[in-house]
Amino acid sequence: MRRSDRRATGFTLIEMTVILAVVAILAAAITPMVLQRLVDAKVEATRQEARQLSEAMLGRPDAPGGFGFFGDMGRWPAALEELLRPAPGTPLFTTATFRSVGMGWKGPYINAGAWGDDALNDAFGRPYRGVPGGQVRSAGPDGLFDTADDIVYPPAPPNPGGRLMVTVKRMAADDNTYTLDPAGYTVRLYYASNGREAFLDDPVAPFVFENVPQGIHAIVVLRMKSDPPAAVAQDTIQVFGNGATKLVEFVFRL
Repeated sequence: MRRSDRRATGFTLIEMTVILAVVAILAAAITPMVLQRLVDAKVEATRQEARQLSEAMLGRPDAPGGFGFFGDMGRWPAALEELLRPAPGTPLFTTATFRSVGMGWKGPYINAGAWGDDALNDAFGRPYRGVPGGQVRSAGPDGLFDTADDIVYPPAPPNPGGRLMVTVKRMAADDNTYTLDPAGYTVRLYYASNGREAFLDDPVAPFVFENVPQGIHAIVVLRMKSDPPAAVAQDTIQVFGNGATKLVEFVFRL
């Protein structure tokens, strides 16, 4: 009876050894799976964060009129920190421009909340690298840039430039006939250059502007025979990147 009572109150040394061995085997088998899942979760979180930083720079195609930092400034940020705060000397957002087209720094472009500058770190706690070319890069799980596990968004460098083609029709004074792209007129495109208003003129038809920075711009047709040149037609337009061509037609009667 005494020997049986002792066995009922606990485990023998052999039994404890077997249990510990089983636990160790299970832990050895499960731990790599758990760690890999943690790494996979961080990789996915980093992909999402990199996408959000990219959208802060260039806007979202499903959000009309929102062109991000690039649309306001006409350039990429020199560093990702510019998405949170303007660099010294950066012009702030204003609509004191032709046709009140806004331009200048209008951030912050990301909602950092309580994270502050940590919003510019990946899920592994390391800073993202950018921004030349518009891509956001994380060193990935191994912490080394330019290796196979780097996380990059977008996968290919984006093209923030578009093409603008303008057609001018001068209607006759007394009927519906018109002159297509008449001589003596200049098409002027206003755009943001480093956050400040700038313009390009095309005095000769066909009126074509290449590599126009995506964003909201103003455009005007000027009659050059007047002194000063007189605006005969004008509009506000949106230009999209990826080399997309924007067609604009101006019709006026003199």
